[in-house]
Amino acid sequence: MELAQVQRQLLIKPSKANIMAHLAKLREVIKTNKAIKQVNLIGLLNPILRGWANYHSHVVAKKVFNQVDSEVWTMLWRWAVRRYPRKGKRWVKDRYFKVRGSRQWVFSTVEKYADGKAREYILLKESDTPIVRHIKIKAAANPHDPNWDEYSSSAGARKCSNQRRDERSYRVWRQQGGLCSVCHKPVTKDTPWHSRHIVKLADGGTDAAVNLKIYHLRCPRDQQYANVKEV
Repeated sequence: MELAQVQRQLLIKPSKANIMAHLAKLREVIKTNKAIKQVNLIGLLNPILRGWANYHSHVVAKKVFNQVDSEVWTMLWRWAVRRYPRKGKRWVKDRYFKVRGSRQWVFSTVEKYADGKAREYILLKESDTPIVRHIKIKAAANPHDPNWDEYSSSAGARKCSNQRRDERSYRVWRQQGGLCSVCHKPVTKDTPWHSRHIVKLADGGTDAAVNLKIYHLRCPRDQQYANVKEV
């Protein structure tokens, strides 16, 4: 970690050495797996990206996360181009990078399995990791004192959880252009809505914004009812 003082405010950021070591590890994984399937490469990179980003999610790291995402994109682009040197850049882009919401360059692939199901695997972006500051606990708080039970169970956990959820939901809403993923009509604070995973957690999906969709509460039910009537 690095400490920086800006206008009498102490800022804690990932150190340059730590960033370089992280990028070197990612580069090594990509370089030593030139012939691996895309889905397997995503499986190798995601735990590294997720772990490092989560570790630094409590400090001033948003700019660094964007920097890492940019560097990883460059590594993956070179990896993809080298696999098909006789193909054009447009073909390579369409083969390995997909459009998801407002994002044009999402490193993802769809795998079909023997059971007939198709599952999409998406490379995590560290910039999707919300920055959540450590919550200051009152100095007088005593976890062994029954009088502080209510404070201990609510002040920290609920505030932290709600902040993460609100930030992630806003990013999903912005990715979808503010529209419901089912009826494609506006999602506003006056229209009850919910979110769901594109790739289920049980199938290897994550809680990252890129793996979520938002929709009006009644839309899936209305669509299912309409499909039943058409049969």
